[in-house]
Amino acid sequence: MPAIPHENVAMEMSVVAALRTAIVEALYPVSANLLADVGEAVGLAPGTRDEAFSSKQRYVSRRLVKLAREEVLRVAQRVLDEYPTEDLERAVRRATQSQPADSMISTSLASFDESEVHTVWQRALSRRETDAEGAITLARTLLEAVCKHILEGSGKAYSEKDELPKLYRSAAECLNLAPDQHTEDIFKRILGGCQTVVEGLGAIRNKLSDAHGKGPRPARATARHAALAVNLAGTMATFLVETWNQRRD
Repeated sequence: MPAIPHENVAMEMSVVAALRTAIVEALYPVSANLLADVGEAVGLAPGTRDEAFSSKQRYVSRRLVKLAREEVLRVAQRVLDEYPTEDLERAVRRATQSQPADSMISTSLASFDESEVHTVWQRALSRRETDAEGAITLARTLLEAVCKHILEGSGKAYSEKDELPKLYRSAAECLNLAPDQHTEDIFKRILGGCQTVVEGLGAIRNKLSDAHGKGPRPARATARHAALAVNLAGTMATFLVETWNQRRD
């Protein structure tokens, strides 16, 4: 396994430290009488009122320092829902934008097509926390672009009017990833699940993105909807790209 660059380690430590500090500050206004119960509700280890009365900051800090990065992030997101502050919102945004999977997907997509596919992915990432509707639209655009590149590379025709599910089914067939191309039940189920994910991305895009006009009481996209769509699209795009690369080798 390759060593993790020191600058990346330092960056991760900085991200986690900022989350911990922001959580402590966000929970400080909570009464010491309630802090133990509130802390447990957001994911901290149980404690007593006496501990909280001794020092609210120390009470929270001691519990956070024992948590792994993803656990700290989950606590931060729960605290942000109930006790929002600008500092905590910034810390959470920074942590979610620096997820390790993002760089892995970026590397794969850049090697496949940097000028279009990778550019769409970067735009989706940049909007994931700040423009949920735009990010959801770009998530679908990303998969459409990957499917079209694969179809063109395979010499298989498609129409510009084809929707994402149809494009994906055609690309999957080119890559031997269609469920009906396999006999093993487990592979059929997994590949069928991939197809369902792609169809779901099309559905959430139609419902929550900025690609269509809104009714009088529209469903509103949030950062969590955008994260779901972008992360799923990135994962599926990487799966297609790596399968395509393997078949070409």
